[in-house]
Amino acid sequence: MSFKLHMDDLADLSVNDVIRRIESQFKIPLGELKLFDLLVDEERNTAMRHGAYMFFDGRGECIYIGMCSSSHFAHRIGGHFGMSPKYGMNTFLKRTVKTILGLEDKYPSYVSALPRMADYRLLLIGTDSKSKVFIRRLEKLLHIIYRPKLNFPKGFPITYKPVNLGENFALSIASQ
Repeated sequence: MSFKLHMDDLADLSVNDVIRRIESQFKIPLGELKLFDLLVDEERNTAMRHGAYMFFDGRGECIYIGMCSSSHFAHRIGGHFGMSPKYGMNTFLKRTVKTILGLEDKYPSYVSALPRMADYRLLLIGTDSKSKVFIRRLEKLLHIIYRPKLNFPKGFPITYKPVNLGENFALSIASQ
């Protein structure tokens, strides 16, 4: 089963249909994820490079959404697991350790957190050759829909307006 969706397959759907598609899509457990899983889309025989990614906790709740517009998925997802508290790209790990697991922001906490995160899951949404602006808008739309708690530890932005769930997904992205 693939944990990868593609913008081409979602563009003509309504926002509501995309939500249902995301909810029903297989998400790979982090404990089973391998580097090569992030490099190639086996179904399309293409590189997996750019797009949005979603982390889900063990209960299936979306807790973090990010975008990958200048580096490859393999680099960006791997960066989230940098083991130093001083590393600047490990937002997902750092916020999981502090916000969800209630541990100190120190190296031993990072090490002890990883086995506890093994059943967390990942879903990729590939955008192929779309622009950075498009990917940023996709990420924002997903933020509005899912309100992932690790993205907004200080509260959800009041500037993010509700989305019409019946609207075309691609048009909703364009309006962000």
